[in-house]
Amino acid sequence: MPEYIRQVIREHRFEDELRGLIAEAIAADQFVEAAEFLIARDPLVGSETEDPRVWAIPMALVEGAQVVLYYTFDDRTVWLLSITRISNEH
Repeated sequence: MPEYIRQVIREHRFEDELRGLIAEAIAADQFVEAAEFLIARDPLVGSETEDPRVWAIPMALVEGAQVVLYYTFDDRTVWLLSITRISNEH
């Protein structure tokens, strides 16, 4: 059976926050490619937040800070909502 892949849509807020974390566009896109690949195929790979419609997946550290990507999904689409730095261990 072929693998079902959802369409991934990056919300404006997500794009703005991503560019705030990683200014160079190609590097920023490469940073989120693996997460997009995973959640487009299995959005349950993340963890449900307090809002049952929003999920979170931890990302690699950026400048020593933990980053979390927030998203929502349905049967056909994944929307990348936000990407935020949640700590800084410097």
